[in-house]
Amino acid sequence: MNYKLIGDDKCFVCGPKNPSGLKIPFETDKVKKTIKCEFIPGPEYQGFQGITHGGIIATILDEAMVKLAFELGYNAVTAWMEIRYSAPLMSGEKIKIFSTITKESKKLLEAIAEATTINGKTIASAKGKLIRLNQP
Repeated sequence: MNYKLIGDDKCFVCGPKNPSGLKIPFETDKVKKTIKCEFIPGPEYQGFQGITHGGIIATILDEAMVKLAFELGYNAVTAWMEIRYSAPLMSGEKIKIFSTITKESKKLLEAIAEATTINGKTIASAKGKLIRLNQP
């Protein structure tokens, strides 16, 4: 597949120009191949009362892995992702998200991501495989 991924500031998770988006700023360390951010979910992102919907958490973990790949110059998208939820994330509770690339090959990247509270309690962790796309 030949695709050129183009960032246009309208990404649902990190895009500052998406009026419906989360607008989460990320910090990338290109030397360590890591990325991090913080997020405080409001009640508009809840599933059950007071608890952030797991899909929002999954979306942010996915974004952390793919955005890191993009920031490192890879043209890659998620092919597979596995998430383990360890604790509920309450509305208004700040979390930290961290991701790193764990393996690189010609066609795939492997990455991990984790969401923790500011006290270090794990909310969710993810493993992902990103498929590297050919650029046109």
